[in-house]
Amino acid sequence: MYNGYQVCDADAHIYEPHDLWSDYIDPEFYDRRPLVPPREPGQRGARSNAFLPCELFPDGMQARGIAKRDDSARKKELGTGMLLRDNYMLDKYGQAYEEEFSVHSRLRDMDRLGWDKMVLVDNFPAPMRGIHTGADQALLWACARAYNDWSHDFAQTDPSRLKMVGVVPNQHDPEGLVAETRRVVEKLGAVTMATPIPAKGKAWHHPDYDAYWALAEELDFPMSFHGVMSGLPHVASRYQPRSRVSGPEIALDHAAGFAFENMVSMGHVIFLGILERFPKLRVSFLEGNAGWLPFWLGRLNDHGMREKRQGMWYDMEEMPLKPSEYFLRQGFVACDPDEFHLKGVVDALGDDNIVWNTDYSHPDAPDPDKAVPFLLDQDIPESAKRKILWDNSVRLYGQRLTS
Repeated sequence: MYNGYQVCDADAHIYEPHDLWSDYIDPEFYDRRPLVPPREPGQRGARSNAFLPCELFPDGMQARGIAKRDDSARKKELGTGMLLRDNYMLDKYGQAYEEEFSVHSRLRDMDRLGWDKMVLVDNFPAPMRGIHTGADQALLWACARAYNDWSHDFAQTDPSRLKMVGVVPNQHDPEGLVAETRRVVEKLGAVTMATPIPAKGKAWHHPDYDAYWALAEELDFPMSFHGVMSGLPHVASRYQPRSRVSGPEIALDHAAGFAFENMVSMGHVIFLGILERFPKLRVSFLEGNAGWLPFWLGRLNDHGMREKRQGMWYDMEEMPLKPSEYFLRQGFVACDPDEFHLKGVVDALGDDNIVWNTDYSHPDAPDPDKAVPFLLDQDIPESAKRKILWDNSVRLYGQRLTS
């Protein structure tokens, strides 16, 4: 608790250990597991985004941002950038960074900062992301089980405060999607699932996904859209491949990516009828700010209602509710504590559908000791601050959060 406020971080982050695949993958898949290169002396950072040649990565995979071996200028730029980042992260997170954000360092920070609960989202470990065409589905599900089992064990250190989030592969079969989701929620206690990119050739409103959305209603858990694409290409793909490790193109890619993909995904689940067909389904849109919400819901209303000027484009029977009403009934969006004009969102739409996130352990997150004060400094009513810091997360995640 922070100065009398209950606090739930609705979207924090964890990093899988350097090689969870060797420790957690099912024994029958051990010889086919993702192969991670050994750690170099002095290497910091638990997570590995690099893989040796193996079944899922036949040509291996370099860590994102790593230069080619013959690109000496870019390697020098990378080396300088990594040193600066290392010092920056030490300044920002201190001992937690030294300990590679171990579960015990996280709990110490939560005690120190007055954070009561933390929802632990991973930005999709590499084997869950886009994998080469033809990857064996059974192996992908083995990797999903390995990650989810590790995430469960991480959260079990203090299950009343740390809440796991399940992941599934972006390449998936509908039956496996439902089976692993049921296992993760019922047996491992996940408070939500990170929604995957829809399978190639199918969109989220395809009938094959009906059982997935229905399961969320049956088990009473929300689906979390964490900047996830409703389809390819990514909205900022015009700025890739990246020519630099950092720079204005990468900044623009990042500024656009999460927010714009959340907007498109929200429009998809509303306009393509998912929220209408599954009225008890709760959805959240995380790590993309909240400031765009009044504009976007207004624009969706203009395009989804026949009496509106732009309703000419919606050439079919109107939905029973306004697009904004579907969101206000079933949706939540995460705000950054220091984002611009949060007051405008509260004034326009009320304070029942906004949750608070820290992005903890990411380099671009607010300094941990400022995350709650930033929110409390917002020019919004006291009642709104309490809802955003706690009450709305309870409504979003349900009794699994408060247990």
